[in-house]
Amino acid sequence: MPASPDQFRSALRRWGSGVSVVTTDRLGGIQGITVSSFCSLSLEPPLVLICINKRTGSHRLIEEHRAFGVNILRDDQKTISDRAAGLTGPQGNWLDDLPHRRFVTGAPVLSDCLAWLDCAVEAAHDGGDHTIFVGRVEAAGQADGGPLLYFDGAYRRLGRAIVGRSRRA
Repeated sequence: MPASPDQFRSALRRWGSGVSVVTTDRLGGIQGITVSSFCSLSLEPPLVLICINKRTGSHRLIEEHRAFGVNILRDDQKTISDRAAGLTGPQGNWLDDLPHRRFVTGAPVLSDCLAWLDCAVEAAHDGGDHTIFVGRVEAAGQADGGPLLYFDGAYRRLGRAIVGRSRRA
């Protein structure tokens, strides 16, 4: 018997991660969705994956436009994460008022974030109530600052390094 949804959620609260917002075009503006499932997939070619709930408007828009931006948030951008998560109302994930740019794919990327990726949809795979979108990174950039982190149901800031830098594959 599989774990219950509550058991699953409770266990995953213990996974600390960076906070990213996926952006795409919507009629008349841009839309964002805060995602907890985002990771790098391949260096050559450069690929990332995101997992988007099939019931969200962002899912339909990513399928339609075949492109999306990944915006990795700075530690002072909690309000953007909350908005894109829909915590400020039904149109809270509309991010039209935030400065954004367009690069290779034409997908909107936020101008003021820690790092960004401009992605074309390379593949889409069924993942239960989510779709796993594989994005080919067409352009990327970064800025200075610290990352916004999420752990145990709360936003966090990066503390002091334990051992210093490590090189991960």
